[in-house]
Amino acid sequence: MSLSPQVLLSSLARERCVANVKELPGFFFTKEKPKDNASVLVPLCVQNGEVYLLYTLRSSNLKNHSGQVSFPGGKKEEGESVVETALRETEEEIGVPASNIDVWCEMPQVQGRNKDMLITPVVGEIINFDPTALRRNFNEVEEIFTVPIKELCDKRNHAHLRYEKHPIPLFMYEKHKVWGITGLITHLFLQCFLPSEVYKGDFLRRKFELDELMPSKL
Repeated sequence: MSLSPQVLLSSLARERCVANVKELPGFFFTKEKPKDNASVLVPLCVQNGEVYLLYTLRSSNLKNHSGQVSFPGGKKEEGESVVETALRETEEEIGVPASNIDVWCEMPQVQGRNKDMLITPVVGEIINFDPTALRRNFNEVEEIFTVPIKELCDKRNHAHLRYEKHPIPLFMYEKHKVWGITGLITHLFLQCFLPSEVYKGDFLRRKFELDELMPSKL
């Protein structure tokens, strides 16, 4: 199967992805209901004739999950839908307005690693993506980077972190490691987005410990 934008972002591929997402279960670590809700955007974009996923590296100054890779997103405000939250946070963090994002669907909720947060991933494509137009929020975002879909499919870039008996998928790309809830959401999305013959994970091939992944504090 071709990984070209014409194939991966076609109306047929989109319909297949959305149908697959509807079959996904939620992912919860405990039976207790978390008190807070958040949402993140899983942003597809086209760059150099290829399909990419966009990520951010959280600022080292943040209180929670500082220095870690994440999708744009944050806590839901009163009266907002999860889509509105994801779009608002994306504009605040990387400067992409809602008018430039074609929302595909909502994924099932995932419980955050701190267990107090329920996160709803929202899949969307950044239309006419221009990396030079991104506007990083210096208070929240250390770096904005993109990863080609073909690199996320490459088994040599796969590993895992074991968390409470669960092996959580981890993706390596250049200097970055996509892990934790972001790694899990990436994996769940790719399972829906790509046929099984294209995306075959091999995450048990390598294991990371938490202290290898946490950013060092100077």
